[in-house]
Amino acid sequence: MVAQPHIWPSLRAHIEHPARGLLVALVVVTTAIFAWINVQNAAALAPQWSQDLAFFHQLVHSAATGGPWASPLILEPQGFLDMVHTHFVLGAVVAAYKVIPEQSVLLIMHSLFACLTIWPAFRLGDSVAGGRHAMLCALALIVFGPFQGVATADFRPVALFMPGLVGVWASAWRSDWKGILLWSAVALIGRQEAAYLLGCIGLAILFVPWGRARRRDAIILGTIALCAWLFFASNKPSMFFHINPLAPQAWPESPELWTNRLAFGGAFLLSGWWLGLLAPAPLIAMLPVLWGLLSTGREWHLLTGPGAHHHAFWLPFVIAAGVAGSARIPKGVGPVLLFVASAFAFPWTTVTQGKPELKVLVEQVPHTAKVAADYDTIHALAGRDTLWNIDQLYMDDKPWHWKGTWPITIEDVDWILMPTNHSLGSRLGDWRIVDATESHVLLRRRL
Repeated sequence: MVAQPHIWPSLRAHIEHPARGLLVALVVVTTAIFAWINVQNAAALAPQWSQDLAFFHQLVHSAATGGPWASPLILEPQGFLDMVHTHFVLGAVVAAYKVIPEQSVLLIMHSLFACLTIWPAFRLGDSVAGGRHAMLCALALIVFGPFQGVATADFRPVALFMPGLVGVWASAWRSDWKGILLWSAVALIGRQEAAYLLGCIGLAILFVPWGRARRRDAIILGTIALCAWLFFASNKPSMFFHINPLAPQAWPESPELWTNRLAFGGAFLLSGWWLGLLAPAPLIAMLPVLWGLLSTGREWHLLTGPGAHHHAFWLPFVIAAGVAGSARIPKGVGPVLLFVASAFAFPWTTVTQGKPELKVLVEQVPHTAKVAADYDTIHALAGRDTLWNIDQLYMDDKPWHWKGTWPITIEDVDWILMPTNHSLGSRLGDWRIVDATESHVLLRRRL
């Protein structure tokens, strides 16, 4: 009788040919959990950043319905390569949105982007110390608060930095040049900053030991980074980097900001991911990113809010170092410590109740209407031809690239949803109040 092959791999040794079902199950289940939270937060009018979620939805809606790859809502240069950020993955997002034209498609895809990180993190753990180590490291990642923060950060293609860069580290450990090419592409379709992040990795493995990585791998990464940088620089009229170590700013002086950062640092030390110091190549590669983070006034340490996605810049380096470094602790204690500490160091992400009472107002606005809304509700009204933020109306300073009429006024819309005491109310003499709550009022132009 011929022995049947095991469906699931043994966790006592290296998984030379890991059962794809195990990794697929981990990614799918984790994606489902965080995507559900992501969708529920948006439905409860409590996304991480309503304005940018609306911007991305407007862009995807425009492209999917035959319009330009643009969203004037962002008040930045328009066009696929002309915008300050380029996200090649939007091609796949638009294709999915054409099939199911719902905002939830964006939210689900974002959570998938983040949760794909489990795959290369598992493979790296297996290459370093076997299947048991890989499984514990994957679970430690899933319960790690900053990872959960990115996985539920609305829709941010920059989340692809995490699987892409962790995949590069995992491939470099095995000296797998094909894997380096594949995972570099994943990072680059997220956003253009991946070019300099890949360059940092190449420099690090050129001088610091990292598994079986060779000089060839560093040269491949350097070439990819240089070619990508030259492509973006030659095809984009302007680029904006949220974390830019080449353009340091005056260090922020806010005591509150530094107090919050120190608190974040303390929680990070409790999480156990400092074990990455025992395999320091990724942390050395992260030094320019760390400098950029510290020298910016952005509140990148927060797990919720507009800056939750900024963790995608440093997490890939910490993940790679932590997976490799935790294997240096004798008797397999390292990954156990990593998993247990990660579970308790940061609060876990949960569904947040925003202002659900405002859904009554949102639901009364026709889908074909031209709308202006506020920061609490604008994402819920996205996916239409005309959408503005009420704070963009009557702005004095015209953006340098703007080609249309300026300023944007109430003449550009026929429905307005705004806080009751907003200053725009003084300009709405002949508008009709449709409905109101204690905090907001819905108005329509009189016919």
